[in-house]
Amino acid sequence: MKDPDTRVLAVMIGRVNPVTKAHLHILETAARAANDVLLLVGSAYRPRSFRNPLSFDERKALVRKVVTGLEARLDILPLIDTLYSDRAWAANVRMAVKAYIRARGWEEEAVKVLLTGFEKDKSSRYLKWFPEWEALPVEPLKHAGRVINATDLRRALLLDNATGDLVETFGAASVAAFQGWIDANPEAVRTVRAEATYIQRYRAGTEAAEKVFGYPIPINTADAVVVQSGHVLMVRRGVQPGKGTLALPGGHLNRDETAEQAAIRELREETRLDVPPGLLANRIRARQVFDHPERSERGWVRTEAFLFQLEDRNPMEKVKGADDADKALWMPLDQVTPDGIFEDHFDILQHFIPEVAVSYGSILMAQLQAL
Repeated sequence: MKDPDTRVLAVMIGRVNPVTKAHLHILETAARAANDVLLLVGSAYRPRSFRNPLSFDERKALVRKVVTGLEARLDILPLIDTLYSDRAWAANVRMAVKAYIRARGWEEEAVKVLLTGFEKDKSSRYLKWFPEWEALPVEPLKHAGRVINATDLRRALLLDNATGDLVETFGAASVAAFQGWIDANPEAVRTVRAEATYIQRYRAGTEAAEKVFGYPIPINTADAVVVQSGHVLMVRRGVQPGKGTLALPGGHLNRDETAEQAAIRELREETRLDVPPGLLANRIRARQVFDHPERSERGWVRTEAFLFQLEDRNPMEKVKGADDADKALWMPLDQVTPDGIFEDHFDILQHFIPEVAVSYGSILMAQLQAL
């Protein structure tokens, strides 16, 4: 029961990609306990993929369409991923909540914050990261003994063309809203389906090999971060996965090469960068392994990235897309944004290049002005 003398804000974090009646269940629980509910939409600015087929604006619109009649006001803000820093991600969450409280004109000390959600898997471990807020646990919503999740709805409508008991499982409004988005966005759906089909084949091949060997097998790749004259060298992928997205030049290791050799080979193959391998090796300024379990939808794909600092010059080195890349380009560092960049390559760029940054505060301010 709500305390009329206390301002209570319930915070829910989720990708809602798409929204299901399980999300609605959490929001309704939060609304009964709070005056206001703030939904922070995770992975807000990432390119389309099977895991994230909907943009932030599309998810926001679907939530508004599905969620009606709450007992509290609902506001929705984006949340930026920081794949390799849980601390930075938690700081973003706190920043969003504090900015929202200020935008509403409340005194922070007078607001009781509840963090709501249910622990479905390791992705829910963040529920314990905010000891200054009170927990509002919610029991998982199940159907036929299985926890309802957006992945199953994506698979049913994007890949399997399933009908069955979708309405009973996910909710009539959720199914209708997602199907409406599918019908209205044929090009985006083709992109997502092609990506998902490739991912299925890729993972099937990996799983077949793992059955033979009896243990998980990591896929090893190498990537090149090449900087010159305030620009970074990017390629536009011409093949799956991530067809059409911008990426770092890179690819799989061959059996007879090191990660450094693979990074240089892939760099020259995909960009036609006319710099001898030996000179490129002398231009390496840093290297780092990136192995977050969720960095790739293909599965356990690890990469070692190398920072190449070329001598600043005008004009810059000529490049041309080749092999798996249909275009190579020098991109100004201040124009690099995460929304069109493949997998975790934006995170890799942020690691190596301080100039590549996203001002989450500016994004929040723009969104809060529209409340």
